[in-house]
Amino acid sequence: MSEFLKKFGKKVRGYRELKQLSQEKLAELANVSTNTISVIELGKTFITYNNLQAICKALEINEVDLFDFKMNNNQQASTVDLIYSAAKLRSPIQQLQILEIIETFKP
Repeated sequence: MSEFLKKFGKKVRGYRELKQLSQEKLAELANVSTNTISVIELGKTFITYNNLQAICKALEINEVDLFDFKMNNNQQASTVDLIYSAAKLRSPIQQLQILEIIETFKP
């Protein structure tokens, strides 16, 4: 199994968890099987374009969001990437609240 598939699967799982969805609920919303979600998240198979569109619609993200990752030496997303990913799924008001919280840490 390639590192790319593992990273892609982690992105799907991360967005699913940010939306607080189970694999079963995401599968239902995307009209795919739970097994499809599982094997994609585990990096065992790549996603078809139709499933990509359906899953992204269910997660309320753009397709490119699932491909937006950096391969680095430790193969983990940076904290900034995680904050960005979480924030962009929130409403504009919630994004402002997140920004206000972050700005309280300014030196």
